[in-house]
Amino acid sequence: MQSFEIPEKPLIQQHRPQDLRKYSIVPIRAANDRRIRPAAMRVLLTVCSYANRAGLCWPSHENVGKALGVSRQAAGRQIRKLRDMGYLKVVKNHSHGKTAQILRVIYDETLSNNALMESVKFEDLPPTLQAWQTSKAVEAVNQHNEPINTVALTAEKNERSYLSVDEVMSMWRAECNKAGIVRIVTSEDRQVAVSMCAAGVSRESFERVLSQVFADWQQYRREPPHRLAWFAQRLSAEPTPWPPALARTDMGT
Repeated sequence: MQSFEIPEKPLIQQHRPQDLRKYSIVPIRAANDRRIRPAAMRVLLTVCSYANRAGLCWPSHENVGKALGVSRQAAGRQIRKLRDMGYLKVVKNHSHGKTAQILRVIYDETLSNNALMESVKFEDLPPTLQAWQTSKAVEAVNQHNEPINTVALTAEKNERSYLSVDEVMSMWRAECNKAGIVRIVTSEDRQVAVSMCAAGVSRESFERVLSQVFADWQQYRREPPHRLAWFAQRLSAEPTPWPPALARTDMGT
């Protein structure tokens, strides 16, 4: 009987991404706030250096502590103090790796969390929220959980101009503004846009639907649709609203 030795477990080295932070944008009111001690100010500077253009960031207490040469617990205590003083707010609690919270730096005290999140662009959302919105959109488009021909879909997208979520929202709001109609974008509108883009809505189709809807409104002076979902339903009535590559494929053939 042959004998064999179990090989040693290979050593996998993980390379950390390069830190490209070069500045930190801090709420100006912190400069004259006597409540902020040096330790809290250093943490605020560090947290703000992670914030994107929407003011959102998700650094772990451990990473903040490492950046300042203090313990995770010490960094957490200062973050809680900054939350109590109104400089940081928790947007969402979740458990994803070492990230425990999505924080918002309070630059505008009059803006609520809900109002901010409704206006945040998809690319500025934390990866966990992007993944959540994408999965919900895929579920909405493919409710039967059937396989999609991704190769054909990629080829189709290369041939035609498909819209991103922000492009759909921008085109819709631009047409509303042109018609003199004020529309406040809601989270439901953005979710509809995510679903439309997951299905692959083309610029030509959406432009055609927008022009038809507002032309009808100008002609008959009926109240225009309030929500983006109405436009999505009108788009689904088009002869070819979604790319043919999204047709379900039979994996058995």
